[in-house]
Amino acid sequence: MEQQLNHRAWFESPKNRLAMWREFRRSLDIDNTLEVCQTVMDWWKSAPLSSMTIDPVDHKSWPTPWEMLHKGDFCENSLALGMAYTIYYANNKIPIELVFVQNKNDSIQRLCAIVAEKHLLNYTHGVISNRPTTDTIVYKIDIDNVVKSSY
Repeated sequence: MEQQLNHRAWFESPKNRLAMWREFRRSLDIDNTLEVCQTVMDWWKSAPLSSMTIDPVDHKSWPTPWEMLHKGDFCENSLALGMAYTIYYANNKIPIELVFVQNKNDSIQRLCAIVAEKHLLNYTHGVISNRPTTDTIVYKIDIDNVVKSSY
């Protein structure tokens, strides 16, 4: 049932999508960081993807979560941003960094979220990965700075 609700949210009107996101955030068990990461990743992995919707290394151009959800256009990079925003607005005490990872061996170049200094979201679609090595991180910014720069 919950998976059906997750899938349905992406095809709702902007107003309903925003309301569903608010209810989703409120339902998270913020005391269990790993569970929060898994639940948030599961919610965002069903978002329909299109071509590039954000510049992954220009945080000043990134939309707010309300703008993202209202527009309904997502790409591989904006999924990390959406996951970071969701966790931040559920509990802004959980440390989150957005990092642009470039791994030539795995042919990966994308924005990811590091949650609680150990859980890597969006490196592999639908999987919580280990924190990347510093030599693969090209760009990083704390979610607090992203939120502050959007106001």
